[in-house]
Amino acid sequence: MTTSPDWRQIELETRDLSITSAVFLGEGWASRAYLVNDEFVFRFPKREGWDELNREMKFLAFAADHLPLAVPRYLHAAPNSPAAPHGYAVYRYLRGAAMDVGALSPVQRALAADRIAAFIRALHDLQPDPDVSEILPREDERASAEVLATRAEQEIAPKLRPPHADNLRRRFEAYLSTPRDVSLRPSVLHADLSRDHILMHDRAVAAVIDFGDVNWGDADYDFRCLFVECGLPFVEDVARRYEHPNLDRLRFKLDYFDMADQVDVILNGPGYALEGQEDQAWRRLKQLLGRSPTGL
Repeated sequence: MTTSPDWRQIELETRDLSITSAVFLGEGWASRAYLVNDEFVFRFPKREGWDELNREMKFLAFAADHLPLAVPRYLHAAPNSPAAPHGYAVYRYLRGAAMDVGALSPVQRALAADRIAAFIRALHDLQPDPDVSEILPREDERASAEVLATRAEQEIAPKLRPPHADNLRRRFEAYLSTPRDVSLRPSVLHADLSRDHILMHDRAVAAVIDFGDVNWGDADYDFRCLFVECGLPFVEDVARRYEHPNLDRLRFKLDYFDMADQVDVILNGPGYALEGQEDQAWRRLKQLLGRSPTGL
């Protein structure tokens, strides 16, 4: 059961704040968020350890002035507050609603693609200061894919129909057999650029939130959520404006990333995933394995 924050205690801790409203915004694997007084977002970590939130706050303190869209600017952090089991952090509310590409006119859609492309390019071109760079996770792409493939063979393939299990193996093999997909110069990634994290205000893309997964990795991964949620035509439009060098390879890799993310949720979601996410990942995985990969 989720325990509500002690808002009275937060008032005592936060000078000049009188709480008149607190609306639950949503939650992810690592934290819950509330909108307070229609002005501040309070983030409450779900578990001990502030590695993810500290990383996000430190990265955004560096990056905010170098990005073309608004991002959270944290105002206060209270990791040891008695108001919540694992403390809280606060940033000023960024107004907007989750991006809905289907509700946009062609002109608005093109402008959205342009702004998102400019944001992704600026993010990927960042060269953080050493003290920021060293706190961003940096995985070995090949080693991570090999571990995921091995675990998928052991824990997922036996639960699939033989044709689907064979397709699962082929997709991992195709990705791992292409050196440029797993040996690359890493870029700074948002790594969870879903439509819920791209905010629109007055029908235009205005802000990006939730940098909890920021890391060093394959730049193409930041197109993954757009591919899944907004469709291939939109993600290709964004990629062209981003000046992506190889759309054919991007299509193939996005299809792999989509599959690998479902595998990751199934394998690593227990204890972290929200209700229904693991079942949804199984359904999506079986759907993907029932068709040929996009691209090459």
